[in-house]
Amino acid sequence: MTSDTTRFVGYKQRHCTDIFCLILFIIFIIIYGFISILAISQGNPASLIQASDSFGNICGKNEFKSKPYQLYYDISKCLTGGGLSLVCPTTKLCVSSCPQQYSDYQALQTMELGNILSKNYTRQQLVCMYGFNPVNDHRTIIELVNDGLCAPYTIESEPFLGRCLPSAVINLFEDESQQIFQQNLSVAQINTQMFGIGSMADVSRVVLADLGKIKESLALFSVVACALTLLYMFAVKKLTRIIVTITIILFLLILFICSSFCWYTIYTGQDSVYEYSTVARIVNDFIKLRTIYIVLGSIATFFFIVTLFGILTLFDRIRLSIILLDQSANAVFSVLTTILWSPFIILIYFLVIFTVIYTGMCLSTIGKPVFLSIDHNETVPCIPNLNSTGCIFQEEYGYDSLVLNGTDPITSGVIRFLVDYKSYLVWFNLFAFIWFGTFLFAFEEIVLAGVFSNYYWSQERLTTSFPLLYSAAIIIRYHLGSIALGSLLIATLRFIRIVLDYINEKCSSIQRNMVIEFILKCFTCFLWIFEKFLKFLNKNSYVLIASRGYSFCKATRKAFVYVINNCLRSVVLVHLTEWILFCGIISACGCNAYLFYQYLQWTDEFDQLILRWTPIVAIILITYLIASLFFSVYDMAIKTLFVCFLQDLDENDGSIQHPYVMNNELLRLVHKTNIVEKK
Repeated sequence: MTSDTTRFVGYKQRHCTDIFCLILFIIFIIIYGFISILAISQGNPASLIQASDSFGNICGKNEFKSKPYQLYYDISKCLTGGGLSLVCPTTKLCVSSCPQQYSDYQALQTMELGNILSKNYTRQQLVCMYGFNPVNDHRTIIELVNDGLCAPYTIESEPFLGRCLPSAVINLFEDESQQIFQQNLSVAQINTQMFGIGSMADVSRVVLADLGKIKESLALFSVVACALTLLYMFAVKKLTRIIVTITIILFLLILFICSSFCWYTIYTGQDSVYEYSTVARIVNDFIKLRTIYIVLGSIATFFFIVTLFGILTLFDRIRLSIILLDQSANAVFSVLTTILWSPFIILIYFLVIFTVIYTGMCLSTIGKPVFLSIDHNETVPCIPNLNSTGCIFQEEYGYDSLVLNGTDPITSGVIRFLVDYKSYLVWFNLFAFIWFGTFLFAFEEIVLAGVFSNYYWSQERLTTSFPLLYSAAIIIRYHLGSIALGSLLIATLRFIRIVLDYINEKCSSIQRNMVIEFILKCFTCFLWIFEKFLKFLNKNSYVLIASRGYSFCKATRKAFVYVINNCLRSVVLVHLTEWILFCGIISACGCNAYLFYQYLQWTDEFDQLILRWTPIVAIILITYLIASLFFSVYDMAIKTLFVCFLQDLDENDGSIQHPYVMNNELLRLVHKTNIVEKK
C-alpha cells in the first residue's frame, strides 16, 4: 500500500492555498494597471527623450526648426533638485546653438555698472526668454535673472542627444584619442596607442565597432559556453567524488599558500610584492602592507583550520552532499528543459522592468510647467506665449486652474489626483517593481522545485512526460497565493530598507546626526540579514509547497524545523555547492575565453581589432551569465532534493506503510532500512 508520505501529490489531489493573498495580489495588479493607464494617458515620456522647452515645444520642429538644441537655465538643479523624479526642475529653452563660453550674471552686472563693458555687449551674453530683448529693458541683469527672464549663467557646452551639456563632461580626455583617429595609422599602431586611451566616448565607440566585427564569432562561442556549462554538469554527474575532492583540495591549497606567503613575508621581511608592484607601494603609503599581511594571514589560517577540521569531523555530511550533487545532476539531465526555464523568466523580468520604467517616466512627466505672473504683488496663474515676459516658470510641474478650465469633471479629477499624489505614486511604482520581481523569481523557484521533487518522490521515474509544464500548471492552478505571500514579505522588507536609506540620505543632506545615522544603519543591516534568511527559508518552503501542496505558513513552519534540526548538513551542503558551482563558472569562463582567443587568432580576426581586450572581456561576461543561469537550475535541484531527503526522514520510518523513498546509498549513509513485505 502506498502512503501519501511516499509520493508526489498530483494535480487532482491538491487544493488552493493562501487564497486571500492571491486576491490581494490580483487587486494590487488591477490598481497598478489602472494607475499605469492613467499615467500613460496623461504623462509625456517623450519629453524626457526628445529635446523640448518648458512651454511644451519640441526643439527642431515646426516654428522651432531653426532651434534644434535644448538649453537648461540652471543645469545644476538637474543633479540636486530632482529627488525620485525624472524631471529636471529648471526652465528649458530651445536655442540655435549651444553657448561657447562661460558667463555669470553677477560678473556681467559688475562689468556693466563699472563701465568695463558696454550694456549692449554684456546683455548680448545673456540667454533669455523668447522674444525678450534685454538690451532694451531698463532693469538690471540681476533683476532680469530673479524675474526668470534670463538664465543666471552659461557654460561652454556641446550638443548631446539634443541637449546642451557642459563640454567638460562630453569631451573628457578626448584630445589625445581624437589625434589618434585623425592620423592615418595602421591597425597595429592604433592598437599600441589605444591602450592608454582616456576618452570614454571614444572607448565606447571603438568597443562597439570591435564587437560588430566579431558578432558572428561571439554568437558561436555563446553556444560553446552553453556546451561547456553542460559538460561541467555532466562531469559532476559522472565524476562527482573526484570533482568534489579536487575542489576541496584546491580550496585548502589556496588557503594554505595564501597563509604561508603572508606569514613568511612577515617573518623574513622579504616582500616581493612591494619590490615588483607599483600599486603595492602606493597602497603601503596609506595602509602598511605588514598590517594587510597580518589580517589576510590570520583570515586564511582561520579558514584553513576550520575547513580542515570540518572535513575530518563532518565526513558523513560531505558524503551526503556528494550523493545529492550526483542525484541533482541526474535530475537536471532527466529534464533538460528546466535549463531553458531561467532564461524564459529573465525575459519576462525584462518586460516587467520596461513596463515599470515607462510607467515611472509617465508619472514624472504628468502635468505641464506651472507659470505665474506677478500682479499687484500677488502671483496668479498665467498661460505663456512666445512674446510673454511676465509669465514666469515656477520650476515645478502640475496643473493650475487655467489649465483645468474647460475640462470635464472626470478628467479634471484624474489630473488633480495624479498631480497631487505624484510623489506617493512614484513610491508605489517602486514597490510594485520589487513585488513583481520577487514574485516572478519565486514562481521560477517553485516550478523547478515541483519538477525535482517529482523526480525524488517518484524514485527517479517521473510521473509525467512533460514535468516542467505539469509543475507550472499545478503552481498556477493552486499555489499562486502562496507565492504572493512569500514574495510580499521579501518585497516589504526590501522596500523598508530602501525607504530607510532614502530617509538617511535626506537627513544627512540637511543636518548630519551620527546617532540617528548609526541607528538607521544598524536597523537597515538587521533588515538585510533578516531578508537573506527569509529568502533562504522561502526557497525551502517552496519545495514543500510544490511537492505536498502545503499552505505557505505550514510549509515555512516545517522548513524552519528542518533547517534548525539539520543545520550542519545544511551549512556543509550550501557552502560545498557554492564552491563547486563557483569553480564551474570559473572553469567555463576560462576555457571559453582561451578557445575564443585561439579561434580569433586562427581566423585572423584578432589582428583587425583596435582594443584587443574587448572580445575577451565580452566572452567572459557572456559565459558568466550563461553559466550562472544554468547553474541556478542545478542549485535549485540540489536544494530541492535535500529538502525532500529531510522530509523523507521526518515523515517515513521504513515500515511497510511508510517506507523510505531515498535510494540505497542514502539509506546506508543514514543507517536506515526499509522493511520488505513478505509474499
